[in-house]
Amino acid sequence: MAPKLERRDEPSTAVLTGGGSAVTGRRPRVIGVDVARGLALIGMMATHAFGTLADDGAPTVAQFVAGGRAATTFVLVAGVSLAFLSGGSKGVRGRERVAAAAGLAARAALVGAIGLGLGYLAPLNGIDGILPFYGLFFLLAIPLLWCTPLVLIFVAALATAVGPVLVVTALASRPDFDSAVDPTFGTLFQDPLGLLDQLFLTGEYPALVYLAYLCIGLAIGRLDLRSRGLAWWLLAGGLALAATARAVSDILLYRMGGLDRLIEATGLRDDPGAVTALLWEPEQPTSPWYLALPTPHSHTPVDVLHTAGSAAAVLGAALLLTRIPAVARALAPIAAAGSMSLTMYSAHLILLATGFLGDDPVLLFLAMVVGALALAAAWRSRFKQGPLEALVADSATAVRRMAARDAASGAASRTTAKILRSVVCVAVLALTCWAGAAYATPLDDESADIAGSAASEDDAKGPDEPDTQTPPLVSAPEPAQEPASPPAVEPAASADRYCELADQLYTLDDAHPDQPELVAEKGASALSELPQAAPAQIRDAVTTLVADYRAAGVPGVTAPNGSTLSQAEATVDAFEDENC
Repeated sequence: MAPKLERRDEPSTAVLTGGGSAVTGRRPRVIGVDVARGLALIGMMATHAFGTLADDGAPTVAQFVAGGRAATTFVLVAGVSLAFLSGGSKGVRGRERVAAAAGLAARAALVGAIGLGLGYLAPLNGIDGILPFYGLFFLLAIPLLWCTPLVLIFVAALATAVGPVLVVTALASRPDFDSAVDPTFGTLFQDPLGLLDQLFLTGEYPALVYLAYLCIGLAIGRLDLRSRGLAWWLLAGGLALAATARAVSDILLYRMGGLDRLIEATGLRDDPGAVTALLWEPEQPTSPWYLALPTPHSHTPVDVLHTAGSAAAVLGAALLLTRIPAVARALAPIAAAGSMSLTMYSAHLILLATGFLGDDPVLLFLAMVVGALALAAAWRSRFKQGPLEALVADSATAVRRMAARDAASGAASRTTAKILRSVVCVAVLALTCWAGAAYATPLDDESADIAGSAASEDDAKGPDEPDTQTPPLVSAPEPAQEPASPPAVEPAASADRYCELADQLYTLDDAHPDQPELVAEKGASALSELPQAAPAQIRDAVTTLVADYRAAGVPGVTAPNGSTLSQAEATVDAFEDENC
């Protein structure tokens, strides 16, 4: 008989992004939850170290085992932890609700800020960070704290059915969008609506899809995690859901011809290499049959159901194994790393950015795992929380207590009004920034076009007009000053855009080393725009480099000769060192 969706008391634990007490007080940690989170951390390290496809074009072992599953286990377990932080199975009511919501909003802001800061390392480590998305997940979780498990499961089912369709539609309408560009503070201030679009729809971890995992975790966290029966149901039910999702995908793709239609739509030849790439690293969706793919991070209903089942099974297995004292002691280092996952996740991104052991993924993976387990075990032997966990938890606890005091003093309505006013002000400010950017960009382009056309007219009329209007001695210096004026204005704007496009290509190069064809394909839009965006003094050199990129990615295109290419690289490097 399946466990009922009822509420019982259970120990609480810390959310992925920082420990801390629940609203009702600090209680012993649920070690199985920490172990599941630690396993997810190791899985993400493996996928980041080994990549998606091996040299022979086959998926790596790390991608086969942990691809997509590690990140979704993180989010599902975060939902469990959020349930603990908001009162466990009893939930919170009355004034405690305001306090819990305020504390969670503080966590969201801090985790998002850490993620945006780490985004500056993306060009160096080639990793799409999840922390900015986590900040949004936590904000979306605030109204869900009041929901019952059944309502949470309904919301998860809705996100599974509707979220992938919205994401695929958004991606199909933005063929030139590059999700490999990690958001930073610059994105927040320069393109706030673009950042929201990335976080909700077009990014690597779109919130409209990942909300399903968060809701499932919240629902599980409202149940009795001390129950052996619940752990077995999570394990068996998760495995059954994962297997069923894959079986449905196989029927749709192979028996109903979906894979053949996808190959036709993408223009791929029917060979093993092309099929493998389609199943493990597909490009932008071009057919409704894309929704049948089980590819990790494809955000299809099949992918969501399979990875959600896998995450639930991992949590169930961890809860069962940690009931055995000897096994729990053996898994203690993994649990320690799981309890410090924010610190360890951030540290491994920094390590990857250094390029340490980048040529040996096996040693890199072992160094990250052994280092994380040893450091976490040593740290937890002396401290209750990791450094980043303490920062987030202490700040969130302070905010929660302030909100609780306001609510206790009868100021709950005033606190709510203040929060609403702040949200409205931020929204208005974001819309104003976006509207200004949207209005200014075409205006600047138009002004540049007008200035360029005016300069052309002056150049064309210059020899005639001075003869009829001014003596030759007076007009002689004028042609020398005419062309000097536009370069003083145009290169600055062109240089900024050029540097932005060049950074996009460098990010793709870092994300796909030794895959020039893939870089040329994904960066086709940037390659087309680069020569036009390049200032006049490097335009010829940039055109040469773009031709070299396309020669690597397009069969039959001849690359520039070596001496020309070397000279072009030197010219562009000197310009970028000074201006980018």
